[in-house]
Amino acid sequence: MEFLNSVFSLSVVVFVISTMLSMGFALNLAQIIQPLKKPLLVVDVLATNFVIIPLATLGIVTLLPVDEGTKIGLIILSLSAGAPFIPKLAEIAKADTALATAVMLLLMVATVVLLPIGLPLMIGGEVNVDSGAIAKSLIIMMIIPLAIGLVTKAKSENFAAKWQPKMVKLSNIALLVIIVLLTILNGRAMIDFIGYGLLAVILFMVLSLLIGFVAGGKVYEKRVISSLSAAQRNISAGLVVAAQNFEDPAVTVTIIAVSIIGLFILLFSAKKFAK
Repeated sequence: MEFLNSVFSLSVVVFVISTMLSMGFALNLAQIIQPLKKPLLVVDVLATNFVIIPLATLGIVTLLPVDEGTKIGLIILSLSAGAPFIPKLAEIAKADTALATAVMLLLMVATVVLLPIGLPLMIGGEVNVDSGAIAKSLIIMMIIPLAIGLVTKAKSENFAAKWQPKMVKLSNIALLVIIVLLTILNGRAMIDFIGYGLLAVILFMVLSLLIGFVAGGKVYEKRVISSLSAAQRNISAGLVVAAQNFEDPAVTVTIIAVSIIGLFILLFSAKKFAK
């Protein structure tokens, strides 16, 4: 089991880095920055992910009789956005990967700033959120590989064009390994999780998808990006906060449950959007 955990951790690193490199090899800086110059888009993305979804999450954990650990886990994730999987989902959905990358970067930065502010307000009491630890992980795993890809393409388009498909294939293989190992390593926890906790997780994912889709405006492709980015929460940031602040294992189990169930829901949704 320890070996499988090591393979899983390595697969996550390979997936994130190869995905970011493939985005960098395929795009240029102007394509990523351009969407962020639209104030309405920025406000809409931030409001959807850090106001509406957290409020909807409070509604879910208030209406359903879930335990305290599940409640805290979902609240943490409601404030954790900007996951590396967003551009990959956009690619699967055949949507605008430049827009998806821009939204991902915006949400990453906002998570580092807003998570430490919002979590104590929603949970109550003192919660120590180490923004530096979250930011360090996101910079090393996501921003630096993306920057390397962008610089490489700017200097040698032929090199970028040659290696971009290879990075896509590598990220696909790593994603498959992640799906299999997540299921194997957390199967027992998922069985124990069956009940209102599981229902809360499913509602959390489905509501996030719907909220993002409705908030995306009139252009279908933007609605797709808005929907997928709203539902794909930043699991890594959530796990960092859970490990730092909460001894209750239900908090971590909830976050893992969202990562597993959410992965299947999002892959299914992205393929449906592609059609």
